[in-house]
Formats: sequence, structure tokens, C-alpha cells
Amino acid sequence: MAACLARLALAGPPRGQPSKHQTIWESSSSPLPSSSSSSSSSASVVVREPAWRKEWRYNVSQTHVKQRLGKLHGKRGQPWESGLSDKGVYLYGSILRMCEDDASVSQFLNAAEESLTIGELSGLIKGFGKEGHWRKALQIFNWMKRKRKLRPDCATIAVMLRILGRESQLGEARHMFDSLKEEGYSLDVYAYTSLISTLSRGRNFAEALAVFEEMKADGPKPNIVTYNVLIDLYGKKGRSWEKILDIFVEMKAQGIQPDEYTYNTAITACVGASLCEEAKKIFAEMKMAKCSPDRVTYNALLDVYGKAGWHEEASKVLKEMEDIGCPPNVVTYNELVSAFGRVGLYHEAAAMKETMVRKGIEPDVVTYTSLLSAYSRAGRTKQAMDLYKEMRESLCTPNLFTFNALIDMHGKKKNFNEMMEMFEDMRASGCAPDIVTWNTLLGVFGKNGMYEEVLKVFRDMKKAGCEPEKATFNTLIDAYGRCGSSEQALGIYNGMLRAGCTPDMATFNALLAALAREGRWEQAELVLEELKKANYKPNDVAYASLLHAYSNGGQVPRLKRAVDNLFATEFPLTKILLKTLVLVYGKCSLLEEAEFAFQELQRRGHLPDVNTFNAMVALYGKRGRVDKATEILDLMKVTGLAPDLVTYNCMISMYGREGMYRRAEEVLREMQAARKVPDLVSYNTLIFAFSKHGLMDEAARIFNELVSVGLQPDVFTYNTFVSCYACAGKFTEAMNVIKHMKKSGCRPSEVTYHALVDAYCKLGKFPEIDRVLRFIKNTDPGLDRAFYRRIASRATEFELKS
Repeated sequence: MAACLARLALAGPPRGQPSKHQTIWESSSSPLPSSSSSSSSSASVVVREPAWRKEWRYNVSQTHVKQRLGKLHGKRGQPWESGLSDKGVYLYGSILRMCEDDASVSQFLNAAEESLTIGELSGLIKGFGKEGHWRKALQIFNWMKRKRKLRPDCATIAVMLRILGRESQLGEARHMFDSLKEEGYSLDVYAYTSLISTLSRGRNFAEALAVFEEMKADGPKPNIVTYNVLIDLYGKKGRSWEKILDIFVEMKAQGIQPDEYTYNTAITACVGASLCEEAKKIFAEMKMAKCSPDRVTYNALLDVYGKAGWHEEASKVLKEMEDIGCPPNVVTYNELVSAFGRVGLYHEAAAMKETMVRKGIEPDVVTYTSLLSAYSRAGRTKQAMDLYKEMRESLCTPNLFTFNALIDMHGKKKNFNEMMEMFEDMRASGCAPDIVTWNTLLGVFGKNGMYEEVLKVFRDMKKAGCEPEKATFNTLIDAYGRCGSSEQALGIYNGMLRAGCTPDMATFNALLAALAREGRWEQAELVLEELKKANYKPNDVAYASLLHAYSNGGQVPRLKRAVDNLFATEFPLTKILLKTLVLVYGKCSLLEEAEFAFQELQRRGHLPDVNTFNAMVALYGKRGRVDKATEILDLMKVTGLAPDLVTYNCMISMYGREGMYRRAEEVLREMQAARKVPDLVSYNTLIFAFSKHGLMDEAARIFNELVSVGLQPDVFTYNTFVSCYACAGKFTEAMNVIKHMKKSGCRPSEVTYHALVDAYCKLGKFPEIDRVLRFIKNTDPGLDRAFYRRIASRATEFELKS
């Protein structure tokens, strides 16, 4: 069957019907240009051009193309633009439609073998690569390797490597390269350069550099394209400016003069670390070398200056562009808007948008999205929404990145309704949520402990056919952990392993944090061992989680041993670890150890955060050290940190515990004056302070305030009143509280009834206890029988003892 189809394909399209593909194919005679080729040509063949080298285009519906904000991918082109004859084009379509696996492709090509050439097959590989069908391209390539007369040449090898690199198939690319060497293929500079580019694109920098050294050892001499790829590699790697300068020296020593692309790539390498002076020197050297700067050069330079906040220099560059007849375009201004926005200069980003409008350049979706992102980072919700409205009114259609930026902004502000409205607006606009959208929603709901919402979003994500990736699994593990469901977090981790997704350090840290919150120290120890088996070295975050697990699990001896081990191994006491020690020692009431960690934190030049200060205030409060707690509070204010709700609640609790109930109420008023809204804990703590000292009228006054501000009393609130009234022999008042409690929808707990029965027993009112028990039984029909028996037996025990 395949043979018949192949013969039909080779016969070409039926007579009388024009071929579907009449476009002239680009030249495929050489996979890579020589050192004398133009820079643009060399860039297009070996490495995908950087974002600044392309015009920005956004098309959300485009398939096979992964996009990121600030980058646009040029069209892959059409498969019929690869130098094929009409028969080759028809053969391409036939294989695409009729061949499903490697065997069928081989059978098809076997039938057509006599009429095929290496050039035709190379064109087929290139055509399938352009359309993202890398597996079919690789199947054809592997078939060629099995045919002595059609073995792939250097040009075809380089093409195949570039295709695999573009599709992020790094393992396949490396395996193919190594197998070719083992089979005796003579690999030239273009094959090596393509592999280096592929590995660099996948951020496997060390391996890419090893291939470069391997190349020099094997004989092929690097050319200008190779050196350009290396400059691009070091630019992506970061903190490698000296290495880039060394490449310039090595190039010149080999008699290779840098071209426009070399200089442009070097300037772009300065963007990440805002190396303005270095970019300026390269720009000057470029002019001295008689290489003419183009719009790409200027856009890269503006990106460097914009991110570093060099406004005056950026203005000079804009003016120079206009003076030499290379006026800034929308891409130029978008670079600046995006650059200013990324470093928090939203005013400058907005001003740049206004400048482009005055110049008669219409803002596009990239302009609006970059400025929206800038407002989002700065927490300027109103300006962002005003800009979104302007965008809509100007008929500029928002894209995926626009909506993701707005969803993220509302999520950070905890504007959950607005966030979901934007999500629905996104769908209504025909824009399908991507993995970033779903991860954002999961992260927002997870961080805020919204368990049901996390479940719903995850279900919707799967229903939409969006497959979880590593970041999704990590987000879910973290979300379930924050929701207090470590079992679910472990389930997600196991699901991640079943899906063949390899955990990374972030996975293990999220899982350890989930277990730590619930004090599951045994499981935390196992995860730490699994982390080590995966060849990861535990970092300070991992050890901090383990210490929290011991602390929350009440394992003080294990906690101390773990800390001793850290000291013994001379593990760096980072800011995270020292803060953790203050928190866990505080939780375990280890005052001397907490004081040491707190002092050590400051001695090393680290500023304690609010949580650290709160831990010390709470610990001193529990020990009745009002003077030390006040001292810590003063230090906190001196460092510029404002007390939060937890701080004030700790102070209220301390003063109440020490009988300073008036001072406790003063703290509540200070809290309100500082525009910190007291919560139920604040009021309950103050009510308890007054009640403990028999000031029931004062407690009732605070209770009324609690209700008036819209808070709902809980069982602890009511139990405080029941217990205090009952202990004072005011049983009528205690019973009235229980009645009010039930009427308000708050069901009495076992503690409520214990307090009432115990008070009767202590006062020797045993004859009246039966009446109380009947009241409990009659007014609370849903009461568990075992619960009722425990309360009744409590009264019997008291009576027997007396």
C-alpha cells in the first residue's frame, strides 16, 4: 500500500490541476553561511534571532509557537519554501497525510528511493522542521543514514540539529550528534556550531562550552558564526562579560573580524546586568570598525540604558537614530516601555508611551501590555485598569499576556472577584488560558488557603485539556500545603512522579514546607533523604522546613540535634536559617536560644522582619517580661517596621496575662489608630483579660463592640463568658449566654458544658446538676450520646470525691 502511495506521490499532482504550492523555495545549497556572509544571514541559520532582532508580532491563535511577553517569533515559513520540486512538494503532503510512524515513513521512502536525491530529502527535512513536525524530519534523517548513496551530508546534519534545537529536543540532538561521530561521519564546523547553539538555547551552557572545546580538539576551526553563538551563550548565562571580551580577542587572533551581528549580540549581552558602560564601549568600537549600527543595534542599546535608568543616554540614542535617518519605530519604543516597566519606572514607561503617540506612532498590544505589567508590578491597580479601558476603547485587542498580567495583578492584591472577572473576560475574548494563567490562579488561591477554589481551578484546567507541567505540580504542592492538606500535597507529588516529571529543588522545598506546617517530621526526614538521592544538596530553605517540622511536632530534642548538626557541618547560617531559629525556639519557649539567634541575626547585619520581631514579643510576653517585650517593640519601630495584627495581639495577650487589662485595651485603641483592623483574636484576648479579673461588665462592653464592627463571636468568645459567670456562681447569666449562643448559630462545645457542670460541682450544688443535664439534653437534641455520658460522668466523679 505504502509503495503504491509513494508511486502516486512521485507522479505529482494530477494533470490539469495546478500545484497548491507555487512559491519559489529558498536556497538550500549551504546550511550555514561562510565567515564572509552577512550577519543577518548567519543569524537566521544557526541560532534563533534574539527578540530585539525581530519585529514584534502577536497572534494568540498561532500554533506550534511558544511565545513570551517581549518576544515575537518570526513565521516559520511554509514547508513548500525549502527548495523542493513539485514532486517533492507532493511527496511532503503525502507523507504528512498518510504516514503515521517510522515504519510507514521508511516503507514510503523505500518505494520512492530511486527518484530521490540528498537535496530533495534535505528539503523535506527542512519543510517538516518549519512546520514543527520534528519527528517526521528525524524519521527521514534516520532513513537516510541507512542508505549508502543517500547518507546525510554536512548541510543536512546541520539542518536536523537546528530543528531539534528549535523544538527543545536537546537529548535527541546530543544523541544524534554522538551517534554520527561513532558511525564515522565527518562533522564540520556547521554541525558543531548547530549543536552548541541548540544546547545554549536549552541553557545547557556547560555542555555547550564542552562541545566547543571538543570541536577545537577534533579539528574544525570556529568561524564567525561559532563565535557569535558563543557571545550569545555568555550573554544568556550572565556574569560573563570578561569571557565575551576574551572571545573578541580570540576572534581577532584567528583573523576573524567581528561583524554587525557580533556587536549587536555583545550589546544585547549587556542587558541582563545593565552593563551600560560596557555597552557604550562596544557601540563605540563598532563604529570605529566601520560596522554601521542599524535599528537592531539602537534597540539593544536602548534596552540596556532603559533598564539601568539612564534616561539622558536613552534620549541621546533616540535623537541619534533620527539624525542618521533611522527613526525609532514601535519596536524601539516598546523596548523602552518594557525596560522602564521591568525596573519599576512606571512613570517613565508611561511618558515613553505618550512620546510615541506624539510622534504619530500608534501603541500596539505590546505597548499596552508592557505598561500594564509595569503598573501591576508597582501595585497601581487603578492606573492599570484605566489603561485597560483605554486599550479597549482604542480597539487594540488584548492578548494572552495582557490578561495574564491583569489576572496576576488582581491576585497579588487579593481582589479575587476582579481576578475571576478578568479570567472570564479573557475567555469571552476568545483567548484560551495557557499554563501561566492556570498556575497563577492556583498560586493565588493556594497562598490564601482557599482549598475549594484550588480544587475547582485544577479541575477546570484538566477539563480545558491543559496538561500540568513541573511549575504546575510545584504550585499545587505549595497550594495544598498552605491549605493545611499535606496528604493532598503528597498525592500531587506522587502524581508528578507517575507523569514522568522529574522533581526539582522547588518541588522538594514546597513538599517539605507542607509537611512542616503540620509537624509531620518523620515524613519530612524521608523527603530530605529523597532530595539527597536525587543528587540535590539541601539548601537553607529545606533545613528551615525541617526545623519547623520538629518544632510544630513538639520534637524539641530532635530540633536541638538538628541545629547541632548544622553547626557541626559548618553549614552557612543564612538570614533564612537565623530567622527560622528565632521562630522555632520561640514556639518551643526556649528563651535563651531564641535570644542568641536574634542577636546573631543582627550581628551579621541582617534586619529582622515582622515575623521575627513578633516571635520575640510573644516569647517575652509568655514569660511575663513586659520590659523586654516593650524593648523589642521599640526596636521594631526604630528599624522602620510597623507592628502588624499579630504584634498587637501578642501585646494585648501579654498585658492581659499580667493583669494590666487597661493597658491591654490601650493597645487595642493604638491598633485602631494605626488603621489596623482588630480581628476576633484581638477582641477575644481582651474579653478574656477582663473576665479573668472578674470585670464582666467591661468584658460585655468589648463583646458589644465586637458585634458592632461586624465580627461573629465564636465558641471561644462564649465559653469565656460561660466559664466566668459559672465560676462566679452567676448561673442564670451563664445559661443565658448558652441560649444566646445557640440562637446566634454557634453550637456549644464539650468545653462549654464542662465549664457549667464543673462550676456547679465545685460549689457543691449536686442536686441541681440533674436539672442542668436535662436542660442540656432537651435543648441540644443533636448532642452525641457519648458526649452526654462524658458530661454526666464528670458530675458523678465530683460527687464521689466530695
